[in-house]
Amino acid sequence: MSCHETGGEANVDDLPDETVALAGAPNVGKSVLFGELADTYVDVSNYPGTTVDTTIGRVGDYTLTDTPGAYGISSFNEEERIARDIVLDADVVINVVDATHLDRDLFLTLQLLDMGKPTVVALNMIDEAERDGIEIDVDELERRLGVPVVPTVAVDGTGVDELCARIDEATVPDETPIEEWFDELPDDVEASQAEKTLLVEGDEPTAERVTQRGGVVADGGTATLVPDGLREEVYGHRRDRIGTITDEVVTPTDGPGSIAERISDLILSPLTGTPIMLGLLAMIYYLIGDLVAQGLVGITEGVVFGEYYVPFVTDAVGSVIPATGWTEPIHFVLLNDNLGLLTVTVQYIVGVLLPLVVAFYFVIGILEDSGVLPRLAVLTDRGLSRIGLNGRAIIPMIVGVGCVTMAVITTRMMGSRRERLIATGLLGLAIPCSAQLGVIMGLLAGLGLVWWFGYVGVLLLVFGLAGLALDRVLPGESQALVTELPRMRVPRFRNIVRKTWNRTKMFLREAIPLFGATALVISVLDYVGGLDVIERALEPITSLVGMPTDFAQVLILGVIRRDFAAAGMTDMALGPAQVFVGLVVITLFVPCILSMVLIAQERDVKSGMIMWIGSWVVAFLVGGILAGVLL
Repeated sequence: MSCHETGGEANVDDLPDETVALAGAPNVGKSVLFGELADTYVDVSNYPGTTVDTTIGRVGDYTLTDTPGAYGISSFNEEERIARDIVLDADVVINVVDATHLDRDLFLTLQLLDMGKPTVVALNMIDEAERDGIEIDVDELERRLGVPVVPTVAVDGTGVDELCARIDEATVPDETPIEEWFDELPDDVEASQAEKTLLVEGDEPTAERVTQRGGVVADGGTATLVPDGLREEVYGHRRDRIGTITDEVVTPTDGPGSIAERISDLILSPLTGTPIMLGLLAMIYYLIGDLVAQGLVGITEGVVFGEYYVPFVTDAVGSVIPATGWTEPIHFVLLNDNLGLLTVTVQYIVGVLLPLVVAFYFVIGILEDSGVLPRLAVLTDRGLSRIGLNGRAIIPMIVGVGCVTMAVITTRMMGSRRERLIATGLLGLAIPCSAQLGVIMGLLAGLGLVWWFGYVGVLLLVFGLAGLALDRVLPGESQALVTELPRMRVPRFRNIVRKTWNRTKMFLREAIPLFGATALVISVLDYVGGLDVIERALEPITSLVGMPTDFAQVLILGVIRRDFAAAGMTDMALGPAQVFVGLVVITLFVPCILSMVLIAQERDVKSGMIMWIGSWVVAFLVGGILAGVLL
């Protein structure tokens, strides 16, 4: 069979019925191997009901589905739950194993074999194992496991053709030790071997699945399907099997420490790692927040779209749909200066967001493939844990300074819904986006350095207090940072480009309909005078923060685009203290409408509304306190 019978894109309806799941621990090269196996991509999307991305493609006569990185098939976290559901429904599993961590990754391999899932093992990173002086007897490993084992180097395609050819040979051993624990299950249970394996390992969702299907009639419900105390016994026996296998197939030798290992040690040490990471963060901000958000976007938004595209479309559409008579509303919706569907909306998506999205995913790809990202999370974990987050949250915070809308997407990397809510709330409240920050810095520059430090100090104080409040109020506990530190390595440009391309497509697929619908609603409100009504309703509130009545217009502009609000203040006659208070209010005020729509989609409408109202309350409360002190 061939891995690449067709190329390009395909529809889901065209995919074969038989499925192959690509399963393995984090950082074993699954995504890279997926790209080598499936030349036809179909979709990159969230697994139903979750925020975990799964990728679907075609490999030969099979539908290929990537799974989130997981060390086992169980329910300890969202990634494992999604991997479990995909594997249970798959016809074949390609288990990707890191040859340098065979003792760790064989746990999932043996679990798959215990489950009776036809499996092929891709022994990836075999080149790195050889460089480390680790010799693996592949033939003996295949004999001991009882399934095909193929050495691969995913980053350069080594072994991929053989892996494709051996998918049809996927099999399971005739028997596995797990069967001796099946006697602990009720006699009347009707479940597959895979489900029975998960039941003796204490997997509650599987017990519910079997019960709801009518697979058990004994009294006691799911409790009778989850025997007490077997999980550790089963896991312990499986680890003993791993030890026996690795003793037989692995011959370690002592090799010299690599330069990458020494760099890793420097990064992980707080003394040397902190300045290194601060430098990296500065470089990331400089690239995304300055070169792209200010420089490149200034060209794409201001020149390409502002000077060429928008005037051209305005003239072209205006000649066909005049701004008079019955076509006037259509003309306004398509071309208005706030969020015209064919002008400002396209300008914002393509001229502003697209460069930021590409830059972000390109940088994240480099950090992922080089092994820097998990080390960055480890270094920042202690500080972020004080506000209910862990080290993973540092990336959304960095990206938020470039674009809050983009940063909301990146909160998907957080381990729990609670953490995603805290991170999203803080992003929407106390993180100014770069477009807004550029105007703010210009206004504060005319006031002096003291006002600038005061502005930063107020935001940091609100950030910390809001984080503490959310940590106390939201139910549950945040997850501790548990991450496998992959090897430090030089990232492959081809792999970074592929990741960036696929993730960008995913973002645009989700964002364009949302932004288009939002622009349509805002434009209709503007045309019928709804925005003017809202502006007049806000005028009494502006007096609470010591601002003139026309500050209400600034707030409305901020709802549409955050930088519009800051720019609107440049034309107002305000004293230094008023400028300071006004800038704090518009920063803490709600993020732009497009960000709010995305927040509602990523979290839920109720959470989005609470964040919306909460930001109003905090902005005017803090603004009122500052006005009382300074004005």
